[in-house]
Amino acid sequence: MSKSAGAKLTSAIFCNSASKGESGKVNCKGVFTSFLAWSYPTSVRIWYALLTVYGLPAGTTTITASISRGKGRKTTLTSADIQRGKGDLGSVINMPLGYKFPSEGFYSVHFNVVGTTETLRVPLLVATQPWPRTTKRQREFFKSHPAIPHSIRMNVLCSNCSRPFMFEENILPEEELAEGVLPFPESGELECGTCSHALHLKDIQGQLRSSLKTAVLAAMRGGK
Repeated sequence: MSKSAGAKLTSAIFCNSASKGESGKVNCKGVFTSFLAWSYPTSVRIWYALLTVYGLPAGTTTITASISRGKGRKTTLTSADIQRGKGDLGSVINMPLGYKFPSEGFYSVHFNVVGTTETLRVPLLVATQPWPRTTKRQREFFKSHPAIPHSIRMNVLCSNCSRPFMFEENILPEEELAEGVLPFPESGELECGTCSHALHLKDIQGQLRSSLKTAVLAAMRGGK
């Protein structure tokens, strides 16, 4: 029998960030059950899984995380080697995860104690959002309130050769871009001039536009 046979995976939650405090407890922010997406494939989404494990045996226990859509093939995300602390009755494992979702729908994140049949499946929904458009009134509000950010820049690395590209999303398209800063292409794709790899940018642009629109709507409601 495997030395990890007694380990039990009891629960898991997903969150935007997690860290261990001075008391040893894990603090998490932004618990969620779904991702919002504006195009596919999405940008690589990074999140954290807080996994509760009881009955860890002495020595090292390896836990893997994989993802699948429907009954499709599982894709390995990561693994973690865990050691039981002295006097531990249970452990909360913080596992960073990342994945580029190819389509919308329900996915399953599978956790497994290596060498045993102990598994835990957690559903995760990826939902497509309408493109975040701004009205003329909202754009005029941006113009009359220059203190409210109306543009966001993001540095994007080519996933094949790591060449950096600086993109800017601006609610006021008439403004000129600074030297070296690129607008997001209308097609949502850009071919890397170094290695010819295709960068899929539409989902990133949608996230930035949504953030800008949320900021102006909050300011308008606040009467600023």
